[in-house]
Amino acid sequence: MIYESYIGIKDGIVNYVGKNPIPSREQIDLKSRYILPGYIDAHIHIESSMMIPSQYARAVVPRGTTCVIADPHEIANVKGIEGIKFMIEDSKRVPLKFYFMIPSCVPATHLETSGATIGVDEIKKLRRFDKIIGLGEVMNFPGVISRNKDVMNKIYACKDMPIDGHAPGLKGLDLCNYISAGILSDHESAEKEEAFEKLSLGMWVMIREGSASKNLSDLIGIVTKENSRRFMLVIDDKHVEDLLVDGDIDHVLRKAISNGLDPIDAIRMVTLNPAEYYGLRHLGGVSPGKFADLVVVDSLKDFDADLVMIDGKIVAKNGKYLQKVKEKLSNKSIMKTINLREIYPEDLTKKYFGEKGSVTVRVIGVVEHQIHTKELRHNLGVKDGKLVSDTEHDILKICVVERHKNSGRIGKGFVKGFGLKKGAIASSIAHDSHNIIVVGVDDNDMCLAVNRLREIGGGIIAVNDNRILGEVPLPVAGLMSNWKAENIVVNLKKLYEEVSKLGCSLDAPLMTLSFLALPVIPELKITDYGLVDVKKFDFVDLIVS
Repeated sequence: MIYESYIGIKDGIVNYVGKNPIPSREQIDLKSRYILPGYIDAHIHIESSMMIPSQYARAVVPRGTTCVIADPHEIANVKGIEGIKFMIEDSKRVPLKFYFMIPSCVPATHLETSGATIGVDEIKKLRRFDKIIGLGEVMNFPGVISRNKDVMNKIYACKDMPIDGHAPGLKGLDLCNYISAGILSDHESAEKEEAFEKLSLGMWVMIREGSASKNLSDLIGIVTKENSRRFMLVIDDKHVEDLLVDGDIDHVLRKAISNGLDPIDAIRMVTLNPAEYYGLRHLGGVSPGKFADLVVVDSLKDFDADLVMIDGKIVAKNGKYLQKVKEKLSNKSIMKTINLREIYPEDLTKKYFGEKGSVTVRVIGVVEHQIHTKELRHNLGVKDGKLVSDTEHDILKICVVERHKNSGRIGKGFVKGFGLKKGAIASSIAHDSHNIIVVGVDDNDMCLAVNRLREIGGGIIAVNDNRILGEVPLPVAGLMSNWKAENIVVNLKKLYEEVSKLGCSLDAPLMTLSFLALPVIPELKITDYGLVDVKKFDFVDLIVS
């Protein structure tokens, strides 16, 4: 609903909305502009931005985001409760309202090695933490459907809180079993039919538009006036450069409206709807009793924020963040998380002990702009008892190096879609356990990339001909930097340029790489234990025949 009004604010709370002015100590004339509730991002993994919470706020608040619901399962997989504590404490340094979900799947599965475990006892402890409001996405959907005792105990421990879902491709009886466990929402729908079934069964549907997964254009058509109150627009995962160039929730609003969604419905999906879903009754609207978290815009098409208020204080104006954020960190243990020995080319070799001159292998097929993959087959040559990459057909070696417990374990496979003609790229961001993932043409370059990340405490890197071409250090748990967004992006741009020179044609190669180790998103993934058939939820052999 749009109408002209005066708004009164006292002690950070909206205390008046009406047609007539009331006495005040200070007035701001916003005539002919729209005053909206501050945007709420209902599902975000802050770590994917490569920024710590305080720097993340600096990037998104000028865009109109005044509240985020964060699932810190990335850092939890590396540092457990200590990592979650870090995120909560760092978030208190800034006015942006951060709320956190308890990571439900740490590790995400038994198919990989993580740096920590969040079990029922840890969940009960985390429930008492400030800013914790629910249980994060339950990714182990096979465990839910089969009523696995450990999984169900976690859900039961949070039965009186919102419980987020993660149900890619589930339908029919499996979906009903998943929902009946008490799971209320889902953000993994990729097709209209999938989203509509979840909606019709009572789920809240989060439409995701991030850096790697872009589902809005495919799903927005099912939103109507009658059902729009059960939808939310979310980011999930977004890289820092995309936040600076495209925007945050404001970008999703623009895209939703350009795809035909009514502006009022779109605004509700990032304000009132998430506030009601999460039980944040003081957020999501401009009415007496709500926090004075407001966004002022000229247009309900562009959503460029002229002014942003949080708790009645102006925190951003004309795209500029008005708060100071120190980059120095006091928690040193959060910056020492790469625990592995130096690796050598023979560590990455996939040996073949048969007599054939070539073999058929399973290959991870990248699907651009998506985090799911395809299982492909390809015939690879054998040389000196070793499987050889086929760069002519874009079949490259990919490895996951365990980095938490110094086990020496390395998963080996092949991938199609990166297009590299030389060199290697590597990252300590590898969802969800965040071991080091590396893809390349040359084993020596792959080793240099991994060993350099070991030296700098994590990050992302490009290497060729035994030379480091570019790197972005991410010393906070191997996932984040304490730098400003602009400083990270300068290094990233150089890195992307170098990756492109290596032959890669993907729009977001490092984001794509980071999801290839996630064994809860179909079809074929790789962990430090080897190849995983996600639908079977089990390991499969690299060599088929």
